[in-house]
Amino acid sequence: MTPSIELISSVDQLSQGDLDRWNELAHNPLQRWEWLGSWWRAYQHNYRLSIVKVRRQDETIAFVPWCLENRVGTGKTIQFLGSGKACTDHLSLLVSAGDCEAVCTAVAGWLARSADQHQTPNVQHLVWDAIELIGVDQEDAAMNSLARAMRTVGLDVEQTEGLGCYAINLPPTWDEYVRMRSKSGRREVRQSLKNIDSGTIVVQRVESRPQLDSVWDQFVTLHQRRRHASGTTGCFDHPPFEAFLRDAAAQLLDAGLLELIIATHDGAAVAAHFAIADKDHWYFYQSGMDPDAEALRPGLSMFCHAIRESIVTGRKTFDMMRGDEPYKLRWRAELLPAQEIRVCSPRRAAQLRHQVVRAGVTFKNLVKSGLGIGQPQS
Repeated sequence: MTPSIELISSVDQLSQGDLDRWNELAHNPLQRWEWLGSWWRAYQHNYRLSIVKVRRQDETIAFVPWCLENRVGTGKTIQFLGSGKACTDHLSLLVSAGDCEAVCTAVAGWLARSADQHQTPNVQHLVWDAIELIGVDQEDAAMNSLARAMRTVGLDVEQTEGLGCYAINLPPTWDEYVRMRSKSGRREVRQSLKNIDSGTIVVQRVESRPQLDSVWDQFVTLHQRRRHASGTTGCFDHPPFEAFLRDAAAQLLDAGLLELIIATHDGAAVAAHFAIADKDHWYFYQSGMDPDAEALRPGLSMFCHAIRESIVTGRKTFDMMRGDEPYKLRWRAELLPAQEIRVCSPRRAAQLRHQVVRAGVTFKNLVKSGLGIGQPQS
């Protein structure tokens, strides 16, 4: 039987049973409602909720966690919940492998019908101009299946390389990980952990809501101080981001998925480590450090502690998330390639917008190439 599509435009349309099913279908904590729902509550004024719920008879077999943003360049643009400043990685359709092909075919067909200006009246649809899906793993079977299905129904789909994540494949024991490092790396690890093991730096893991309340401002301050000391702005300079992450931290804590660790020296907070973790994976999301305590290298100590804790608790992967910062390779992390999927609606207005945007990008690239176009003539 062909799956049916329901467009969810309000959280009120999602029952507790729907949210439970959502979390059952999620493949990692960053796809769960604790994370994406918190993002929606903080950012909802900038978007229109556009979750696609897919059913087969009385069974919900998939959710597509989308929202719609009105942009100057690309118009009504579909994107994942958790996008933008939150930089959520490993986003995908929430669907089991056995239902993937049928769901992708149904969603692609619904998108094509929604873009048809002569569609049948009274059919539930979403008017869209573009789709931009970022934070997608290159090997994600569901997303690649959706891209193929969209092409099959005649949609213009572009898949390009995205900014990937870096992750350490963790060995069974800490000693084995230390042996993976270079000679200087092994020395760095041992020196970094010495401050923790000797008690010079005291590590505290948040385990309750009152604890979370008591250390949250310290965590934010440490993150901001580190960013501002390097001459850059921090995520918390944007008020919706703090509302999102504070809410998400509480929800993740209740679900047993939060790893928020604060390090203190002589009673003062000197470093912080924020991660989302399930039984197999540790997703390092954010950190903070007091620049005045730099001589202690508390950030390095905390990072070593987090990797060791991941191994001791039996996790298989320590994911450093999106970004190609050089330090990640030093920790023996490997690239997890990512992709970006963009689709242009066949609607005439959307096609015109797409041509204008592409022409603008081409012009900029020609200028940057040094071919003289658009440059002052001598």
